[in-house]
Amino acid sequence: MNKVLRLKTATLTTALTLSIINFPGNWQYGLAQTPTSTAKVRYVAPVAVEKPGEPRGRRRGGGSRGPCKQYETLTALVPITKTGTKESVWGQSISQNPTFWFLVSNKLTPKVTVEFVIQDDTDNYVYQTKFNPPETAAGIISVAVPPTAALEVGKSYRWTFSIYCDSDKPSASVYVRGSVTRIALEPKLQKQLQTAKTPLERAAVFAQNGIWYDALTTLGEQMQSSKREDPEIASAWIELLKQVNLDNSASVGIVPCCTPKSQTL
Repeated sequence: MNKVLRLKTATLTTALTLSIINFPGNWQYGLAQTPTSTAKVRYVAPVAVEKPGEPRGRRRGGGSRGPCKQYETLTALVPITKTGTKESVWGQSISQNPTFWFLVSNKLTPKVTVEFVIQDDTDNYVYQTKFNPPETAAGIISVAVPPTAALEVGKSYRWTFSIYCDSDKPSASVYVRGSVTRIALEPKLQKQLQTAKTPLERAAVFAQNGIWYDALTTLGEQMQSSKREDPEIASAWIELLKQVNLDNSASVGIVPCCTPKSQTL
C-alpha cells in the first residue's frame, strides 16, 4: 500500500469514528470526532487577579455521610482558574443574567430541596431561589439568573448551588460553590459577535476571549432548542468541557429540570 492510499484510508477511518451520547427522551447524538468538528471552540483562560480573602470555591460536592450521599458527585460546570498562588472555581460573563450549569448525579425528586444563591463581594444576597423540583432524571441542568437580579459590569459575585435531602439537617446538604465576574462588552468583541453567523461561531468567540459562561450557555441552549441533532454543536460541547478537565460531565445528557420561583433580596 503506497503512502497516498494509506493517508486516504486513515482519513476515512477518522471521519467514520462515532461517539454516541444518550440524551433523555428521544435525543441521541452521533458525533463525528474529526479535527474540523472539534477544534472550532477553544477556551483561552483569562488572567485572573488574586484577591485577599477570596474563597477558592468547590467544583464537586464531595463525600457525604448523610441522606444526600447519592448526590456527592454533584459538579459545577465551571473552570478551575489559577489566580496567583491558588486555584478558584471562576469564570467570566458579559451577560447581566448568566446561566449556570450543574451535573446532578442522581435523579431529583420533590422530596429534596434545591437552593441557588448569588452574593456580592460584601456577602449581600443578590439573588436566591429555593424550591422542590419535580422528578427529574440524572443529568446536566441549568439555572438562569432572572432579569430582576441583574449583575453589574465590573463586579464579581459568589454563587452556591445546594441540594438538601433532610430539612431537619441542613448541614448534611451537598453543595458546589464558585464565582462569576461580569465584564463589559468591548467594541472589538461586539464586532466579532456580530460577524459570527452561527451559534457555534458565537461560542467560539466567547471561548477564545475567555468568557466561559456565555460559551457554554450558547452551546447548551442550542442543544436544548434544536429539534434535530447537530453533531458539531454536541461535539463542541464535549470538547469545551474536556478542555477544563470536566471529562466525566462531557458525555452526560442535558435534562429539563424546573422553573424555580425567583426571589431577589
